[in-house]
Amino acid sequence: MKDLDGSLDTLENARFNYVYMKDIARLAKDSIFSHNELISIVMLYHKFVLVNGPRAKYMTIQQLSALMELLFEIVDRDLIATIVYRIAHTPGSRPPDFFSDKHIHLESFVRLFTVYFTKDLQLKMEFAFSVYDKSDSKQLNGEQVGFFVGKFFESEDEDESIELRLDMKEMLFLKFDLDKDTNIGVDEYYEVVRRQPMLLECFGRVFPPNPQMEVLALCANVMSWFDDSPNPRIMIKPDGGKAS
Repeated sequence: MKDLDGSLDTLENARFNYVYMKDIARLAKDSIFSHNELISIVMLYHKFVLVNGPRAKYMTIQQLSALMELLFEIVDRDLIATIVYRIAHTPGSRPPDFFSDKHIHLESFVRLFTVYFTKDLQLKMEFAFSVYDKSDSKQLNGEQVGFFVGKFFESEDEDESIELRLDMKEMLFLKFDLDKDTNIGVDEYYEVVRRQPMLLECFGRVFPPNPQMEVLALCANVMSWFDDSPNPRIMIKPDGGKAS
């Protein structure tokens, strides 16, 4: 392909083709994106890499962290750090010069966009719970839920804030702790969110709000995002199957 991006000269467009086209073909085999959408997402990744210098091969952790806060509007820096960690450690073989504590691989970057743009509720639930469950224990205990709830209420009246947090924590356990073992297991979370998808991010924002998703879709040329409304990111077919 020639001159994919008008902001890059002919030589840089040719370099993009040389570096990424094999990866794009490989990723396209099981991608939710069209071929042109995938090229646009990879071009976005490439532009972040270019900022790091002519010899750079990867986007950095710092770049993705800033993107989370500035463009994706995820303001909780603890959650940002965990989201970035999960993305950076996407399974797969990596070159010897790749370091997951410093770099974001192309495959990981595409995975982030897949998780954000997918209409598969199960995939979104799995990612969200992995962010909440930093210890990989497949459950959330009272202390962990209390930590998340503690960020929901800020008030000059500390006694009032404490009462609101306790009420919120109790409500979440009443909703999610189906077997009453004082832990919220991953399967309990899935079961409740399948019934009430709006509870997907009940422990803190993991996905960009819909207005920002529209901005992201325009920036990345993911026009299929606009095929559904008003809230396509948590849609699922009525029969429980994956949305197409």
